[in-house]
Amino acid sequence: MTIIESVGAPLLTVALTLGGGWFVTTRVTDRWEQLKKNREMDLAAAQDFQRLYGEFVAIWKTWNSLTDGHTTITAPEHVGWGCLERATAVEGQIEALLAKLAAERFLTEEKIDVLGGVRQAFKVVRRNIKRGEPIGWWSSTSEPYTAIKALSAAVSVLLSTVPKSTIRPSAAVAARNFREITSNRHETLWTDTARRIV
Repeated sequence: MTIIESVGAPLLTVALTLGGGWFVTTRVTDRWEQLKKNREMDLAAAQDFQRLYGEFVAIWKTWNSLTDGHTTITAPEHVGWGCLERATAVEGQIEALLAKLAAERFLTEEKIDVLGGVRQAFKVVRRNIKRGEPIGWWSSTSEPYTAIKALSAAVSVLLSTVPKSTIRPSAAVAARNFREITSNRHETLWTDTARRIV
């Protein structure tokens, strides 16, 4: 047996073991880092939603305190103009969050309905402000009031739940999901969606 044969085989074994170990460790570390990054983004999205929900409630309460009847907003100088601007900004931020969810998650029809319902609930405040009407959710038993609470809780759970897969939907699936979330069919069905999930 030559020296190359006696030393070469063990060296090759050691090199392959080290190389394989390095490769596996790198792959596991990369996967873990990706999962960690995705989780941090999900938690940030959940915090964004909860902040937007808080702003939504603040706008609703402010608007109702400014109006005890019809107060049509006709010009930027009107006291309600700030409420309208804030409601529009929150609605736009919700829309952006929904686009993010459509692109990052595989969504069931129920989740699409919940997201579409939340979108419509946020629109109610802006629409009422624009018409100069108070948001008539005076009681905790009012159907729109209980619906927004149920839908917001469901979205918070969705955002704080780790997806089963790190694989993202294709662009076509994401576009379909976003189109369904933003469908006008939710305008009349959002309270029904809330009743189904509670």
